[in-house]
Amino acid sequence: MSSVTETSGTERNYLHQLTSLRGVACLVVLFGHAIQVFRYQNPQRTGPQAAMHDIVTYAFNAEAAVVLFFVLSGCVLSLSLRKYTHLTGRIVGSFYVKRVFRIYPLLWFSIGLAIASMVVAREWVADGVFVGWLSRNLQTPVSIRNTIMSVAGVFTRYNGPMWSLRVELMYSVAFPFLFWLVRAPRLRVVTLAGLAAIALLPLPHEVGTVFALSFGVGALIPLLPTTLSPRHGIYALLALVVLLYDRYGLMAMGLNLPERIPDMIETVAAFVLIRDLYASGRQYRLLLNRPVIAIGELSYGIYLLHLPIMLMVFSMMGHVMGAPALLSHPSLTQAGLGGATVVLTTALAAITYNILELPLHNLGRRLGNALLAQPAPARPVSPPQGADTHASRI
Repeated sequence: MSSVTETSGTERNYLHQLTSLRGVACLVVLFGHAIQVFRYQNPQRTGPQAAMHDIVTYAFNAEAAVVLFFVLSGCVLSLSLRKYTHLTGRIVGSFYVKRVFRIYPLLWFSIGLAIASMVVAREWVADGVFVGWLSRNLQTPVSIRNTIMSVAGVFTRYNGPMWSLRVELMYSVAFPFLFWLVRAPRLRVVTLAGLAAIALLPLPHEVGTVFALSFGVGALIPLLPTTLSPRHGIYALLALVVLLYDRYGLMAMGLNLPERIPDMIETVAAFVLIRDLYASGRQYRLLLNRPVIAIGELSYGIYLLHLPIMLMVFSMMGHVMGAPALLSHPSLTQAGLGGATVVLTTALAAITYNILELPLHNLGRRLGNALLAQPAPARPVSPPQGADTHASRI
């Protein structure tokens, strides 16, 4: 399989691990949705059974996985820009061209699939089966206006995961300026403090201001020294636990905090985890496993396409077996629905990757590089001897 990840020599292991991390995160989102978006009839459980159930289900923290995506995006976008001494208009223009060709083609395909899944779910599934936000999305009128706004990446009701693509687009526009701020050592602390203040603004979660900090700390990762404490591996392991279970811990303590607080906690945890992968040089066997790397390469497609496919699978299963029968056996339904969705979504993502995503992404690269070549490319910074350099997906 060809790759949309640009690799270079010794950088390959590092890039493979980041790619795999993205793949693991997208599977967490997928199974998280299988657990969270249907109104299951949860059976009575004893104390130990309830605790074990919570430990397993909260591990699929879809919200934390999306925060990890944003920190990871900040990191790899920073890698793509840090080689330039100055961000000229041509460099920024090339950056935008590549982002457009990276994000939009598969987004447009997913809109058609999402509309089809809405039609199927409306016809075959009764009211009261889906949680509130998904039920509202499924009742959204399919209109020319809504479709045009969806194609632009602004309207996200057709396909729930599109909200994070809107955030990605918003911060892609702002990223060259954000990168310029965090690259300047004298502005770094002030910038991060400002981003934290923006993240704390009491605005609706879907506006996306809380994720300013996620992109900011992600952009900082390649700009920091690569020397880590010998104990940083322990810190990374603790960060992973926090990333998965912070919401469970806050709930267990009876703390009803605004959504932006766990988002910020998860941003810090994701920063520690990704920085360890970037700077430690450790090689994790799981993340260097070929099937996991392949899932990572397909992760954008799996992320965008999984919910429409899951809705169609559930609708068909419910049409045959009856939705009440599925909802009354949550563990079996979640495992079966998640597994079937993984297989079908991965297959479709592999097809769209090879015939749509990769060719158009490569076209965007060529157009972006052509823009840099007229009249002459900006002079890259010469890295100091012994410094690690990484190419990245953009």
